[in-house]
Parts: sequence; C-alpha cells; structure tokens
Amino acid sequence: MLVVLAMLVASVFASGSAHADLGKQLPNGYVSTHIGKVQWTYPVSATAETRDLQAAEPAAFSRVVHELGVVVAADLDIRIAVNPAQMQSLAPDGLPLPDYADGIAFPERGLILLTLTEPQTWLRPNMKAVLTHELSHVALYRSTGGAAVPRWFSEGVALHQAGESAFSRLHTLWEATLRGRLIPLDRLAASFPSRHGEVDLAYAQSADFVGFMLGGTDERARFRELLRALARGTPFADALTHAYHVPLGYMERDWRATLTQRFGRWPALLMGLTFVWVLGAVLLVAGYIRTRGRHKATLRRWAIEEAPLAQPPAVVPPPLPVTPAQSNIDEFFDKRAKGDSGIPTVVHDGQSHTLH
Repeated sequence: MLVVLAMLVASVFASGSAHADLGKQLPNGYVSTHIGKVQWTYPVSATAETRDLQAAEPAAFSRVVHELGVVVAADLDIRIAVNPAQMQSLAPDGLPLPDYADGIAFPERGLILLTLTEPQTWLRPNMKAVLTHELSHVALYRSTGGAAVPRWFSEGVALHQAGESAFSRLHTLWEATLRGRLIPLDRLAASFPSRHGEVDLAYAQSADFVGFMLGGTDERARFRELLRALARGTPFADALTHAYHVPLGYMERDWRATLTQRFGRWPALLMGLTFVWVLGAVLLVAGYIRTRGRHKATLRRWAIEEAPLAQPPAVVPPPLPVTPAQSNIDEFFDKRAKGDSGIPTVVHDGQSHTLH
C-alpha cells in the first residue's frame, strides 16, 4: 500500500513537467507515470481500468506490429481522459479533435488519446479495442517510415486489426450499396466527412475494402509488400499497383461488384426503419416458438405426473363387522340398562313376583 501511495505521490509531483513539450499542466486529479517505454497519463479515479489497459498494451502492440510484418519502436505516450472535453485538454495545443472520436492518435508523436465516455452516447466504449485501433495507427505510420497514405487505408487497417466488425457498420454498408450511395475512395483519401451518417459510411467502406485487400490466399504477402514499397518512398498508388499488379481503380470496381453480389439481392424491405420492424417481428416469432416449446414441455411433464391420478381407484370390499367379545359383567350391566335386573321372576294372575 505504501509503495502504491509513493508511486502516486511521485507521479503527481512529476505531472507538472510531464507535458512540458505541449506547454500545459495536467488537469486536476490526473497522474502520469512510465511503464517500460510507455508514458501513461490518466485520472486517479480510473486507476483500476488503466491498469487493465497497461497490462493489455504490450501484447496488443506486438500483435499489430507482427501482422504488419515489421519491427518498429515501442515508445508511446498514452493519455486517458474521463470525457471528450478533458481529452481535448490533453491534446497538443492547436489541434482540435473530431467531436465523434472516442480515441485519436498522432502517429508522428507516438501520442494516443482515449476517453472513457463516448461523445454521442456517453457510454463506456470498449477501451481495449479503441486502444488497439490507435496502436495500429502508430504502428502503420512507423512501418512505412511516415509515408503518406490515404485516410481510408489507415482507418481500414486499424478497424481490421482491432477486430471492430460492428453489425451497425455492416448495415450502413449494406444500405448504401442498395441505394447506390457508396462514397468513391478518392473522396476519402485526404479526410472523412464531418456529418454523422457519412462518417459512419466512410469507416464502414474503409474496413470492408481493407478486408477485401486481405481476403485472398496471397493477399497478406502482397499487403506487406505494399508497406515495404511505401517505406522505400514509393507513392501509395504506385506501391499498390506494384504489390497487387492492378491499379487502385480496378480494385475498387472489383470490390463494388462483390458488394453487389453480397447485398444486391437482399430484399429492400430490410433497409432503414423497416429493417427494425422486420428484425422485431423475427425476434417476436422466435420468442413465440420458444415459449410454445416450453409450454408443450410443461404439459408433457404434467401428464406424466398426473397419470397415476387419472386411473380409477381399486375396489376394496368393506370390512366385515367385528363384534368384540363381551364379558359377563358387561352383559349384566347391559341387561340392567334395558330393565333386565338379572333376578328370576314369575308371573301369576297378571302380576310379577320375584323369586327369593
């Protein structure tokens, strides 16, 4: 306990200079400490959750680096905020954060910012997935030597490595395909849209296209060759053509064709709000079937339990009357109760006379 307190006190005293490069002090209630090559800044109230992230970070960073097929430096600056407003206060000066982000990376600085509450819902995000997403951005930047890559590529790689395959993202891609509203990849090269619906589609397309790039048997080797070409200074379009032997435009057309095959024949009634009603109807029917099955099982159990009760009772003959043995004394008193004294009498001329 004393060791933990000493570490916290040391962290508090060190917090004044922890962000000297940013020209700012830490907010009240925050501490900063080093673990290996990673500097962690976090609120004291989230110490337990931060320790979970500190334990998960080495393996997560090692995995994303291994998947990229490179060896990169592991020094990082990870800052965790209570909410989006405090995440902005931990960001470098003059760098406003997008209002929809629950995490953001500055790969050139090795800086990762996380918030414990999502901007729109104020719910707790999956912190380990968000951390892995941002670690992927840093690893990709370092694996290519800081080469310029399209925004859709870096976000798609991060979504893929973090395993973020949300059903809502699939539905967004599905609906855009059926309505013919997919965003051309060249529009997502420099930045993403600011409107909520469009940014969701941008992320959905990015994740799916990178999955398409990694989908074949030889694609992972081609993907790593793409990264090596970028590290040599080859522009992205040329590096992709060199690694995959086709230009980006051809790959995009092929990808769109696969989307049409996957989604184009699905009924349009499963789009928009109608999808919610259809899903609700399916769940209602499933619940009815399940309830009916339980009801039938209960009836079967009752039938088994009540079977003995349903049989007619066996006919048992009534017991024969039993006349208990009576003693002479009992007989005597019974007769007296009936007017029989037990003394012999004779009748003469209509009168009874007792014999003495």
